[in-house]
Amino acid sequence: MWQRHSQEERLSLATRHTARIDVSAALHLVDATGWEPSAWDDLAVRSPMGEAFQSHAWGELKRGLGWTPLRYVFELEDHPVAVVSIQERPLLGRRAGPMGRYRIHYAPRGPILLRTDPEAIQAALTGLRRVARVRHSATLTVDPAWEEGSDLEAALGRSGFHRAARDVQVSRTAMIVPLQPSEAAQRELLGHTTYADVARAMSLGVTTERIDMSADEAREAALAEFYEMHAATGKREGFIVRDREYELEQWRRLGQAQVASLWFAGLAGARDTGALLLHSGSVLVYFAAGSREGADMRRTRANHLLQWQIIRWAAEAGFTGYDMGGVDTQSAPGVPHDESHPLWNLYLFKRRFGGRPVVRLHAQEYAQNALLGTAWRLARRFR
Repeated sequence: MWQRHSQEERLSLATRHTARIDVSAALHLVDATGWEPSAWDDLAVRSPMGEAFQSHAWGELKRGLGWTPLRYVFELEDHPVAVVSIQERPLLGRRAGPMGRYRIHYAPRGPILLRTDPEAIQAALTGLRRVARVRHSATLTVDPAWEEGSDLEAALGRSGFHRAARDVQVSRTAMIVPLQPSEAAQRELLGHTTYADVARAMSLGVTTERIDMSADEAREAALAEFYEMHAATGKREGFIVRDREYELEQWRRLGQAQVASLWFAGLAGARDTGALLLHSGSVLVYFAAGSREGADMRRTRANHLLQWQIIRWAAEAGFTGYDMGGVDTQSAPGVPHDESHPLWNLYLFKRRFGGRPVVRLHAQEYAQNALLGTAWRLARRFR
């Protein structure tokens, strides 16, 4: 799936002439903000616990919205143990005065752990607190894709992090399909009618297509078509769709950085439904989707075949899991247990592909100044 280098080799190639902050005799912060994108993504995206939202491309995308991306590697005894991409903006805009030096920080889906032993975890969290002090943080918010109730969540609490006033992510759940080396083993995870739906789609002439995101002309035409599907679906189902140019720009950047892929399915080569996927470490993540107005998904089962082909491709590409996405919202949290949950049918669809529910921790905040942190939390709660 990825070019294989050890973490030490990646760091050695990238850290030449890079500034380093000594936190202690053993812990060092390497300022990686100026690294080449591919060198950063090798650690932040392509390591086993990597995340597309920690990619160089995602940080630069947010620059256009007023955030400044910062990137750090945390070294313990000269070995990398974690990395983090942090978005920074002034607390009070460009206002002068005593409060003018304070900033707001957010690490989307970060930090990324390169090791998960207790010593490495503590070093990473100590490094985050150090960044907050050096950058005069009013509050530093993190929301790594760690499980609720895990030892990792407990470590955050011991390091001075507290539940944020508001979550950033729309969903805290995931339905993760364990990927199997053979098609026969993968079929064992399916619900008893699911493969019949896949077979029905094939018998009707439904086909799937994966777009080459490195080819500019093909990518741009496909992304424009996908946006129309995504927007039409948002209108039908009532979810928010961002401005066309912003959506196209974020998908384009992720595709160019090779941390996203785009798929379509439809009758006889048509594009009736599509999905945009993020390559996050060892897991492929379902990120955005849509279907054409008037496409008869119930009859053709095109989405069933699309999901099956994505699963088989992901297994062959070396991913170990396929995250089919969340089954909750901030207004309807938690894994659905019965039909009273508004996303019960979505949950059933993903479960029938072998998806296993996971609940991630809430966003967490660290404030070095307790008074300022409390004021920020109150402001966020009532905005």
